[in-house]
Amino acid sequence: YENIYTSALDANRFLAENINSVYKTACDFADLIYSTDLPSIYPEAWSSNLSPLVKSSVYLKNGKFGLWEGLGFCGLHTTDITYHASFPVVCLFPDLQKKQMKMGAEYQRKDGRVHHLFKPDMKSTDDSFERVDMNMQFVLMVLRDYLFTGDREYLTALWENVRRAMDSSEKLDTDNDGLPDNDTRRNTYDAWNFSGTPAYISMLWLAALKSAMIIAEKMNDKTYQNKWNSILEKGKVSLEEKLWNGEYYNLWKNETETDESLMSDQLDGEWFLRMMGIEGNLSDDRIRDVMRFIFEKNFDSESGLINAACHDNRKTTIHTYKNCQAGAVWTGIGYVFSALALSVGLREMADMEMNSIYNNQMRLGSFWDHWECGHHYTRPMSSWTTLHAVLGLSVDYENKKLTLNPIDKNIILPLCLPDVLATVKFTDGRCKIEYLKGNLNDWEIIV
Repeated sequence: YENIYTSALDANRFLAENINSVYKTACDFADLIYSTDLPSIYPEAWSSNLSPLVKSSVYLKNGKFGLWEGLGFCGLHTTDITYHASFPVVCLFPDLQKKQMKMGAEYQRKDGRVHHLFKPDMKSTDDSFERVDMNMQFVLMVLRDYLFTGDREYLTALWENVRRAMDSSEKLDTDNDGLPDNDTRRNTYDAWNFSGTPAYISMLWLAALKSAMIIAEKMNDKTYQNKWNSILEKGKVSLEEKLWNGEYYNLWKNETETDESLMSDQLDGEWFLRMMGIEGNLSDDRIRDVMRFIFEKNFDSESGLINAACHDNRKTTIHTYKNCQAGAVWTGIGYVFSALALSVGLREMADMEMNSIYNNQMRLGSFWDHWECGHHYTRPMSSWTTLHAVLGLSVDYENKKLTLNPIDKNIILPLCLPDVLATVKFTDGRCKIEYLKGNLNDWEIIV
């Protein structure tokens, strides 16, 4: 605020003089978010989980921006949490999201590992570069940010960082089967050690390969594009051979043992691809089969969706057995699950999970405050992707192309993109857009 106003008194004078327009702008946005005939649990999730943008953000006078992982806890711009939390940031405040990403890229190690989190002054990071999911998540976010902003300069600026991140992650594959199999212990589930080739990490790696190929194509680098395509095709075959057990993907497999626990978030990489409007590496049929099994085994309407469990005489390991994070309910992951379910036509499943989260937060008296590592945790901002899922949203901002494939041919939904706020009314598969801010008049819109 010091960059805008000379003093607190100056800021208050501005508000007093402009209260009507400020209040109207706020109310118009709130009304937009609720302009849908979906059950109220959806706009309630979109709206309430925007609160960390104010409550848990730090915006310094020098322009640096970061979201606390949890208010005052863990750190700022935590890569693996930004990955889940940043969809509303890139849609509503794209410059802030790009600032976060560029700031993080400056601290990438020479070996290609990206940072974990920033300390409060955002001048230094912690020393936790060992989480293997972060490099892959970084690559996915770079592509998503480009697609949603059309910022070619941003993509070019981070191209070298993408290459280094991918080269680093490629070294985790020691048996040359296209999947990570070494040094995969640490990840965003940081109290729950994995081993060998984990399904969660493998799905992220395959998603990162697909995303990196698209970036390489944009950068006219055929060498990297062909290289990553070759690894991707090999990795997809290995995924089925190494981890598929006929019902779902085993938690992980190494040279001597297999943990057959059922992880609810095993399809996380597939979620991110679909939420930025890109076709997944797995078929919708396979996604539906796995999600139905997860929902049957890991969901309870009273407690919600637990992160993992071992069922039906399957074998677990000491790393997972009674692990505090495996048995936990993380609402941010529940929203991921709901969005992915919506994207493959499992509406009833998504409604039940969204209802469970809503009811539990209300019972806790914490509607505005989801807790994981600290209060006002930012991972639940992933709830925003359920909006993308119901819209069937795909954006190519640079080429001014928008694709909408809503879950219902007759439905009203808000549309929030950089510089565009609108209500979309779908009638028999056709749409009418009423703009609150900006417009897409010179765009190609495919419904």
